[in-house]
Amino acid sequence: MSGKVKRQMSRRSVASVAIGVLLITVMTVIGMSAFLRASHINVTGASTYSAEAVIEASGLSVGNNLMFVNTQTASQQIRANLPFINEADVSRVYPNTILIEIVESIAVARVSTAGRYYVIDSGGRVLASSQNLSDDEIITDFVPDFESLIEVRGIEIEETNLGSVLKPVFGAETKLQYTQDILMILERQNMVKDVAYVDVSNIVNVYFGYMGRYRVILGGSTSLRPSSIRHNMDRLAESLPTIQERYPNTSGDINLSDETAPPKFSPT
Repeated sequence: MSGKVKRQMSRRSVASVAIGVLLITVMTVIGMSAFLRASHINVTGASTYSAEAVIEASGLSVGNNLMFVNTQTASQQIRANLPFINEADVSRVYPNTILIEIVESIAVARVSTAGRYYVIDSGGRVLASSQNLSDDEIITDFVPDFESLIEVRGIEIEETNLGSVLKPVFGAETKLQYTQDILMILERQNMVKDVAYVDVSNIVNVYFGYMGRYRVILGGSTSLRPSSIRHNMDRLAESLPTIQERYPNTSGDINLSDETAPPKFSPT
């Protein structure tokens, strides 16, 4: 037998083995997939929405084949359909479970503009608005403490869809950025419940209402960088006991705009 014939037979043998392995693999996958069907879809972390609402928004259902579930698409659909959900991690738990882990957004502030209001989280993402829900539905179902949310003053907003970050009118981009930075730091430092409003009407003199009797002046420009805001919140916490001791039951301004000087309190 010539070498050429032997090489041809060898190539045919290798091809036959490869085809055989492929067929076995395909048959194995088909056989396994018949048993990898979801009999359970578990949802954790959801409180604003029911588990049923989350599952419906995901587009998933019992009986889905785990091998063919598109977890990324399911996650995107949840966030698109349920704006109070900030993160949705969809995963397969073999042999028969789909797990949906939810991290919800927290309603932190409200913005009124051009006859509309928006409920937002600390990143400025719209969770609800008067365009899509009635006042009663907002208050009773989604934001029971609507009136206690921080009121954002001095910024005009264009029409913004649910789940999107607020769209400021032209020229108000800096105001929105300052608002987002302030709200995020207030949330991280657990100060939200003590703040009634944030006023960004004048970007060189930004301030917020605190504890029902103080106007805390942050100033503008470098005083509104995130690092400066964090530093000023620490300065506020440190100085407040002394102010309350010296001026009991007194309202006034706490000026933090000069980071090189101690906070200044001015009774009103």
